[in-house]
Amino acid sequence: MFEARCIVTSLAYFFLLYSSLSALVCLVGNLFNYRLRKRSANLLFALRIMPLAVSVSVTLGIIVPSFLLLEPRSIDESLGGIFVTLGLCCLSLFFWGLSRALIAQMTTSKALAAWLSGASQIEMSARVPVFRTYRDLPPVTVSGIWKPRILVSEAALGLLTPAELRTALRHETAHVRYFDNLRKLLFRFSAFPGMARLEAAWSEAAEMAADDAAVSSFTDALDLASALIKLSKLNPIQVSADLTTALLSDSLSLRLERLFAWDKKRKSEGRSKKRFYTLLVALTAILCLVSTYADLL
Repeated sequence: MFEARCIVTSLAYFFLLYSSLSALVCLVGNLFNYRLRKRSANLLFALRIMPLAVSVSVTLGIIVPSFLLLEPRSIDESLGGIFVTLGLCCLSLFFWGLSRALIAQMTTSKALAAWLSGASQIEMSARVPVFRTYRDLPPVTVSGIWKPRILVSEAALGLLTPAELRTALRHETAHVRYFDNLRKLLFRFSAFPGMARLEAAWSEAAEMAADDAAVSSFTDALDLASALIKLSKLNPIQVSADLTTALLSDSLSLRLERLFAWDKKRKSEGRSKKRFYTLLVALTAILCLVSTYADLL
């Protein structure tokens, strides 16, 4: 009975915390959507995944240990209808998110198998395997999480110059290095209504971050911009696959504007902000743990 009370109590508190934080994030995302679109992809991802990360950390780091340490084992206390209801809601939320993640994975695997049918690997300097495809799909896209592959259509290979192709491949490699497809899978798993606008803002920022990673000079910026303009005229048939990241995106005009105004100083400032946010999250986690277990130390 003690173990059952621990599980039900932990699930109930997780659901309350996750729902409250998710609702707060949705409110912030909807009220400040325009301003959030100007923020970095890492910050937007942290904001989107914060409800899940905080709820898991608090439940496993505070709720469960506190229950095990402070709750008397000899008391035969009933679970209570409210806690049972909240626990069932938590399980329903978990299975909803798990089903979304599994469907996204299966859809992507099916699309990738179709795209790779008849495809041939080509030798490139990219760190990720590159395949030439002969089917209708986004001209340049990266698919997969554990074994990512970059797929380049035959039309794209014939249209781009070697320099343009190199910058396009560096863009897709940056998505792999930043684990953007894995982040999309986490979005599917951490389900909550009203997160679409925040996820769209992250997707836009992730494309710009990959652009910055692919470009190291103004010449590279012009090559990538040229590749985007050329490929945007192909009008490929878009195949639905959740866990893929294509070179072309809805924010094409904004990306072209940034590339034509490329500045090396802006890129170095982005790296500094990334280190600052990482340090801030680490310090916050340490302070929470110290304040929680100060009496036990």
